[in-house]
Amino acid sequence: MNRRLAPYAVAIAAAVAITAVIGVVAPTATPSALSSLYLLLVLWVAARWGRGPAITGSVVAFLLYDFFFVPPVGTFNVRGPAEVLELAVLLAVALVTSQLAASQRLAQGTAEALAKDSRALYELATSMLRAGDVSQALELVSDSAQKLPTVERFAVAGESGQLAGSPLTADELRQAGWSRERAQAVGIAIKDGAVVPMKTHGGASSVAYLPLQSGVVVLALGDDHAEASDMRTLAALIGLTDLLLDRRRVTVEAERARGLEASDRLKAAILSSLSHELKSPIAALRAGLTALTAPQAGLRDEQRELLGDLDRQAARLDRMVGDLLALSRLEAGLEMEREPHSLAEVAGASLRQMRSLLKGHEVTVRIPDDLPPVEVDEMQLGRVFSNLLENAVEWGPERGGIEVGAVVIDDHVEAWVENDGPAIPPADLDRVFDTFWTRRSSGTGLGLAIVKRVVDAHGGVIRAENRRRGPRFTFTLPLAHVAVG
Repeated sequence: MNRRLAPYAVAIAAAVAITAVIGVVAPTATPSALSSLYLLLVLWVAARWGRGPAITGSVVAFLLYDFFFVPPVGTFNVRGPAEVLELAVLLAVALVTSQLAASQRLAQGTAEALAKDSRALYELATSMLRAGDVSQALELVSDSAQKLPTVERFAVAGESGQLAGSPLTADELRQAGWSRERAQAVGIAIKDGAVVPMKTHGGASSVAYLPLQSGVVVLALGDDHAEASDMRTLAALIGLTDLLLDRRRVTVEAERARGLEASDRLKAAILSSLSHELKSPIAALRAGLTALTAPQAGLRDEQRELLGDLDRQAARLDRMVGDLLALSRLEAGLEMEREPHSLAEVAGASLRQMRSLLKGHEVTVRIPDDLPPVEVDEMQLGRVFSNLLENAVEWGPERGGIEVGAVVIDDHVEAWVENDGPAIPPADLDRVFDTFWTRRSSGTGLGLAIVKRVVDAHGGVIRAENRRRGPRFTFTLPLAHVAVG
């Protein structure tokens, strides 16, 4: 017998059996009192097979009861209103109870299906999290999606190409890239937690593209009508794919950061080693050049002038090596020897050391006499002022003005070095502090980088800005803690 017709046959046979039971018991009881047995039959059939078999059982029970137990017996005629009402109530109650039972069965089936889907998704998510390789987890999700009856293809693409799932053609990869760049879905959408196919010129089986945060899902749905549960499951799988792609992106960024960190450590080690190795030979070279320029060496004027040029180049090389050594120590986390110091005295010492370089420039100092002491490393703060003054001389006009100032703001001191000269391009205001970045063809790009690292090590901040007269470099320093008592 056809499995689809079996419930109907069972309902009819059960109605016949109950009619036989009522007929046997009828001599000792009223048939109308036994008609509730039909209701039990309808409830059982509805709970077991649903509304169709239950309604069939109700109608058959109605007809059998009318034929065998409602006078005149043996016909489908009804003798009076009471019998009509009895039959109508039997049919109505049977239909209502069958509807309620069928609805309950449908709700139970829906709940069981949701629970089954939830268990499957939970097991999939657990397996996904346990997978050490994100690519393996993406393949697992793709395989699960393609097991759904309505899904013909499921693939995941990223910036580097296909990541998992069904093979994609070159055209499909290009379309996926277009969808990702514009964050625009093609042929599919997710609404209310379910996948909703959209009409496209290619029909229902066209390939669809859904951009995610870090990739694109590429899938093709079949022509058959999709079950709502399958569409919800597919949406959940796409959500898992999105989580996996984010996990992959974070992993890639972490690996890149570790590589950059290792590269920086190697660079710092090489710079530190070279700086140490070059310090002694440069010092010996400068000492020899100084001795040769003495009158006792008996050299001619043009020879002494040549030696003077060589000494100036050696001095420049010495400063460069010193900057490299200072930068490598700062990047290695050089401990600041912070003590209370007068900002005016530190700035004044730097101005005196650079007197020859500042010759011809009008230097204005705007540091109040009552400025509280700052808690700094004196030598490193002196390097900050020296580098900023050297930068001001380098970029200012030949006899341009330079201003050094400071003022107390809240719990810190804000100091600055400003000079006459051309403005810094807006795009370069933040880049000027990058290591090895310079606008000069012969510069090393270390002076301002060292300044920023020293200020950072003191817990301050530094910024470059353009003012009316020219560039200003402003940095903050912490005030010294004054003991009370």
